[in-house]
Amino acid sequence: MTQGNRFCTSCGAALIPADHFCSSCGKPVASPVLGTTSPVYAPPQPAVNNEALVGIIPSVSRKKNLMAMEGFNIIVTRRRMIFAVMTNDMINQAAKQAGKEGGFFGGMLNAATVGYTFYKRYLTMPPDAALAETPQNFAVELSQIRKIKITGEKEVDDYFTMKANQNSILQTHQYREGTISIETTAGNYTFNVPSGSMNMALETVKKTGLY
Repeated sequence: MTQGNRFCTSCGAALIPADHFCSSCGKPVASPVLGTTSPVYAPPQPAVNNEALVGIIPSVSRKKNLMAMEGFNIIVTRRRMIFAVMTNDMINQAAKQAGKEGGFFGGMLNAATVGYTFYKRYLTMPPDAALAETPQNFAVELSQIRKIKITGEKEVDDYFTMKANQNSILQTHQYREGTISIETTAGNYTFNVPSGSMNMALETVKKTGLY
């Protein structure tokens, strides 16, 4: 008997699959018992990565108080913006790891140089790890952002005082910077963007479709 053959349970006559009545004796044909079928294998579909990195806006800053500024790297994913604080300790530690030391003035210069490349650590760091790096870090969902505005660069004079040989020396540093303003449902944020970061800021924000 070949698999799938059916016979009338009353007279034994052979049946074809479409028969509902026996062509020999006319008896109704019982419906065949359906066997279990093997499940069809379906390969798993790759998960959509909503946290894929869009870009980084490096070395932005804002006023922390009347006397101090605080620096950030803005990590932009397809889901949110993560504002990662650059503390002095983090910058100095990165400078030491890079072997960039050399006295007081050399240390300041090397730390500043490392500060402009510090953002590269976030190119491979998971977004959740970046957010948890310091308690000051925070994030804003892209869905909460109403508008982003980037202004052009302007000349800025920066003054600071250092002591050398017991004498105060007033140093003047001129540079160019723009600003990025982020309006959200929870509040507004404005950061100064150094000249070297302006192109990255524009390219990154454009990729989000919010600019």
